[in-house]
Amino acid sequence: MQNNTARTDKPTLIGYLPPIGGIQKTRANYNWHSHLINSGDICYTYPGTLIACGNNYKAWNFSLTAEQVNEEYSNVIFYIPCRIAPPPHDKDGYPFERATEFVSKLKIPFVSVSESIQSSAYEYEADFHKKLSPVVTRYLHTLADRSVSIGTRGEFSAEVLKKLGIKNAEVVGCPSLYINGPQLNRKLTNLPEPGNIKNVAVCYSNYQELENSRIRDFLAMAKKRNYHYVEQSFNLIVKALHYPGMIEVNDILKAMSVFHGLDEIRDLFRHGRIRYFTNYQLWENFLRTMDFAFGARMHGLTPAIHVGVPAFFIAHDARVREMCEYFQLPYTGEADIPPGAEMEYFYSRCDYGDAVTSYPSRYYRFIDFLKKNNIAPNVGADGNILAPWDPQPLPQVAASELRLPSAIDADFFDLLCTMSKEYSPEKHDSLDSCVRKVAQAWYDTRASFGDI
Repeated sequence: MQNNTARTDKPTLIGYLPPIGGIQKTRANYNWHSHLINSGDICYTYPGTLIACGNNYKAWNFSLTAEQVNEEYSNVIFYIPCRIAPPPHDKDGYPFERATEFVSKLKIPFVSVSESIQSSAYEYEADFHKKLSPVVTRYLHTLADRSVSIGTRGEFSAEVLKKLGIKNAEVVGCPSLYINGPQLNRKLTNLPEPGNIKNVAVCYSNYQELENSRIRDFLAMAKKRNYHYVEQSFNLIVKALHYPGMIEVNDILKAMSVFHGLDEIRDLFRHGRIRYFTNYQLWENFLRTMDFAFGARMHGLTPAIHVGVPAFFIAHDARVREMCEYFQLPYTGEADIPPGAEMEYFYSRCDYGDAVTSYPSRYYRFIDFLKKNNIAPNVGADGNILAPWDPQPLPQVAASELRLPSAIDADFFDLLCTMSKEYSPEKHDSLDSCVRKVAQAWYDTRASFGDI
């Protein structure tokens, strides 16, 4: 394919990009929002879009045909990671076959950026490629065939693609870090004394409901030391914050599995120490007020790095591990954390010396990768991002995501969690009916105060 990075007036089609202004928490949006697996997607799709095409873009929602796209757009960029997905992750609702058909019909430049494995395991499995279904394998080959080179987040993802016979895989990291431009924030190498660390954000997850997750340890730490917990998955917490009238008994049962109990999140909710963001600017501004952040949510921590707040990564699977290794970010495996570890354990290991040193070469490798794939990056001769724009939150999004639970909210949440203690399979339907009634009363109370 000819390398031609000249800019055109036609926009770039981005697949995919969550709403830049955030998600409005309305009943009309509820069904779509409830299927959003990870709000952290905005933390790599926004930076990737900004660097690749500035503000000359449109988000792909699967409604356009390839023929329309060939006519109306200059190129197509996929920011759809974790599609090197073995069972059961290949059944998460992503339309592999439809996307394969779409990409195969494109006649304009196309590239897939930051492709990566989806895994629950920490170790790199030598036979990972053998677990992929023919549908997933065909999808990956189609992306590679239509790209000059296909970008991966880390070395292991590239290795898996090569074992599939894909020879043009190139390790380029993740755009979430490249929002920093050609240099990481120098504040990361001049950290405050541990005694000065007061405001801490815990960015964790157990959405895969793993029994060996350490999530309860860190929630207990947050409860004990008045830290903040940042949620990224759509679950009971998000419903309690934004859709109380939609809570069902199954939400509470799943939360018990995800969080290994409810006591810690009940306390954090009552004290206004749980946050959930769908807008990058609100997320980054919140982390700017922190002294330190740590956890297993890779993209929940990258906005902290952008504003110079040190972040320590806990690799609970190979996805986080390979990205930390590529960028030389401070991290540890979840299984390697000693029992009873406190914040100071992670902070003492938060050394950004290697990351700051190696980062510029990673950044320029990514810029060269875009050029190679016929994309004129939105950067100047000095590598800095041109005319950077902040993703302003919609007014309703800002109001809802900055609002903290009231005492009345906390009372309703406590009541629902307490009711779950009466659960048994035989009582499921009757308890669900009671939960829904309380949830509706909660919604009605919020509505009477104009908070919904």
